[in-house]
Amino acid sequence: MKIRTNVKIISENVETGKMGVIETHNVSCNAGMESLASRLVGATRGQVTYIAVGTGTNAPNAADTDLQTELARKQISVRSALGDTASFRIFFNTSEANGTLKEIGLFGDDATVTADSGVLFARAAIDKEKTTSETLTIDWDLSIE
Repeated sequence: MKIRTNVKIISENVETGKMGVIETHNVSCNAGMESLASRLVGATRGQVTYIAVGTGTNAPNAADTDLQTELARKQISVRSALGDTASFRIFFNTSEANGTLKEIGLFGDDATVTADSGVLFARAAIDKEKTTSETLTIDWDLSIE
């Protein structure tokens, strides 16, 4: 069994209506994969609950347990499963997560709104300058192959 994840980040400038899209793949993190394995045998772990963005520039690595420099996180507002894919979505408004975004992470288990809390399931490098005139929608798909 293999986990494949894809991230789609949609930005919209609320002043001009201009939209941008970033699509990337990420690294599945060991701690998150261990959590999913525990879920398969009946543990209560293995639930994804937050997406976070940060400014850290270290390359994603399977051994990562958090973002290098977390800037903001949001509880997942939309979740669904279709076939072998679980999908998660969050939305940052114009006053949230502003800065030079270089990393993104998918968190769960005992994650809270507090930075660096919970288990990191996946991490990706991104390159997005988010300003107060932009909103950001993040769609994260996790597929089991």
